[in-house]
Amino acid sequence: MKEEFMFIDQTLGYALETQSLDIAEFIAIKRKIATMSPVIFDLTLQSFLAVLRYAAVRAEDIRIGIQPTAKEVAAAHQLGCCNIKVSLDDNAIHEMPALTGEALRQAREWEMNVALHIIGNCEYPASKVRHICRIVKEYGITSIVFDDSKSELDSVATYWRLLDLQQEIPCGVEYYGSNGKGLATGNALGAIKSGVRHIAVAVGGVGGYPAFEEVLMSARYLLKFPLDIPGNMAECCGEILSYAGQTVNFTKPIIGAHIFAHESGIHVDGVNKRSDLYEPFTPETVGLSRKIIIGKHSGKAAIEFKIKEMNISLQPTAVSEVLEKVRGLAIRQKAPVSDRQLQSLAHEAAS
Repeated sequence: MKEEFMFIDQTLGYALETQSLDIAEFIAIKRKIATMSPVIFDLTLQSFLAVLRYAAVRAEDIRIGIQPTAKEVAAAHQLGCCNIKVSLDDNAIHEMPALTGEALRQAREWEMNVALHIIGNCEYPASKVRHICRIVKEYGITSIVFDDSKSELDSVATYWRLLDLQQEIPCGVEYYGSNGKGLATGNALGAIKSGVRHIAVAVGGVGGYPAFEEVLMSARYLLKFPLDIPGNMAECCGEILSYAGQTVNFTKPIIGAHIFAHESGIHVDGVNKRSDLYEPFTPETVGLSRKIIIGKHSGKAAIEFKIKEMNISLQPTAVSEVLEKVRGLAIRQKAPVSDRQLQSLAHEAAS
């Protein structure tokens, strides 16, 4: 049976580690992310314990990252966490330490969902795969975390590596990527294309993870997954990032306030006639709006569009006059023309 699509959120953990969040802020971030997509939250044991000092928190959608010891497995169990992520390096995969085996057996006895996070490199030779398969079967491992935090792969290599791995390992596979080479979103899509359905992401790409909003929209519009897109995603992501001490750049893909801004005359004319040729989705899809910027690159179509918005009527010759003045003013002030400036120029031409 095909796994359900699930994002593994790293935003909340990043915020806890970098900011002094109170319980209300913790709950606000968690709630806002959960409303945007099916998600499980990755937190360290220490971070979760810090939150619990202030209030009781339900742990159904939280996964605790622990060291492979019976003590930490027991601590997670006592906190009501049935989902844990156990980190092991390559050496432990090939020769399982006794204490690690004891911890994994305890987790299996308590019927915990265990993700095995293999730290090292992205190479999975036959000998490593055999050891992983043995561990999965012996300890009832739920999933293997494929970690490319060193940005070793590109999207094509990610696709093929994960396609092979899923055919060989008898459990689910998760993808954890990094933006070390600017390929985080592309690599995440390669993982999804290969069949992986659990992807580690962070809103805005904080912490170097694939950006939640980019992966979600790309999976929906490029890979054609029937995923729901929250209509207020841009606003929601901005609020989440503010809790994490971050701001949204105006040109940030998907959620930046100016990504639907057009100044060039050709672009404005084209957007007015066939917006789908210039925009992969409408601004309203993510809660943004289209902006027509009036500046030195503007053409008649932009002027006509803006003055129509202002309920000003101009003859074609007057539009050309306004356009010349707009270009001159934009060049002199080395900045786009404001709506108030354009309105003044249009009234002058109309009189």
